[in-house]
Amino acid sequence: MSNLSMASKTYLEGVFGMSNGHVLDFSNASFANFFRDLNIDIYDAEQYPGFGDSKANRMRALWKNGTDAEVSSSLVALGEYVEAKTAVGPWGVDIDDNQVARLREIARGLDGTHGTTGVAEPSAGFPPTFTTEASVTANRIQIEIHEDIYSHIAQYLAGGDFFHAVEESYKLVREKLREKTGSERATDAFAPSNHENIFGHQASTAVEKDFFDGVKYLNMSIQFLRNEKAHTPATPLEPNLAIHYISLASLAYDLITRYVSEATIQEIEELVLEKRRSFRSAGAFYRAFENGKWLDSMSLPKDLESSSVRRILKHKWLDEADFTRSYDYSNVVLMRLELVAEELAAADLNQLLDQPTRDANGRDQAAGMLPFLEFMQQKYPETISPKVERWMSEQTLE
Repeated sequence: MSNLSMASKTYLEGVFGMSNGHVLDFSNASFANFFRDLNIDIYDAEQYPGFGDSKANRMRALWKNGTDAEVSSSLVALGEYVEAKTAVGPWGVDIDDNQVARLREIARGLDGTHGTTGVAEPSAGFPPTFTTEASVTANRIQIEIHEDIYSHIAQYLAGGDFFHAVEESYKLVREKLREKTGSERATDAFAPSNHENIFGHQASTAVEKDFFDGVKYLNMSIQFLRNEKAHTPATPLEPNLAIHYISLASLAYDLITRYVSEATIQEIEELVLEKRRSFRSAGAFYRAFENGKWLDSMSLPKDLESSSVRRILKHKWLDEADFTRSYDYSNVVLMRLELVAEELAAADLNQLLDQPTRDANGRDQAAGMLPFLEFMQQKYPETISPKVERWMSEQTLE
């Protein structure tokens, strides 16, 4: 079993683009051949059990079950592969020299040839990604925990402090409950008068009432388990048990953050509309819109700090995106999307470019797309697909 740390795994997942089951640009065959040259049978489920059959899951199985030497040699080889592909020309994967250097540093930490522990913090400007896959192999289940939970406890997980990782995950659930209802005690927070704040409506059937009660009792469990942790000295906690506790917190948090009130949505949308109207000319707006500078002067609801809320708003605003109404409305569409930019993916930007832009009279009403995409390229370069790059180049040439 390798000593690759959780922080390093998180970083490498992002660099290799593993969130959708892939690894770099490998096909199944080329992936197998790559590792075969390293004397590693990556698809040997007995040698590297668990997770699943996708390329990303096979990589995770190697990281978990392989030796330090195997993991280290594969990381070195992958760094060389990235450099070779980049030297030839654009290949659809954006990995810079600093990321390759960090990859090699992790590898050296594993094989003992460098004075490092092999723990790599995610680099600035490259947000960690999370697998969206869930796989089951025998009694091993790989799931994704909620991003808000993970970002809050990542430092404890990276340091092996599982006791405080569990305690803080439970604390975050209770704080979210208090934020939505005014009380962190589940018995009070789930009073019928708070159901609309949590679920968006009152239970209309017996089955729905049972579900509401189930979420209530789940949060009561969090409350009591957290009380036990809060009133006992910090002691080493077995990692597998800790992950079970954290998964419980993730489920509870997810179930109470799936609803965003109409009042909250309206408040955010009105803030954006008011901001757009505050500019006295198109020139003034575009100067502020460049590189997202307009965001610096915005005072936004705390709800937007939650990835759950941002994802809900992202889907709503993408569905409602309309570039055929007016220049000003097109600006508003893109301003909204900049508020949830960290939730956008390359497919979302491709979708925006496919939207119609001409009104009933044949006039093009799209405006602001290029500075919006330049903002995304600067902040979240992994969202810029070859299609978007070509479009941006064409606009620049014009």
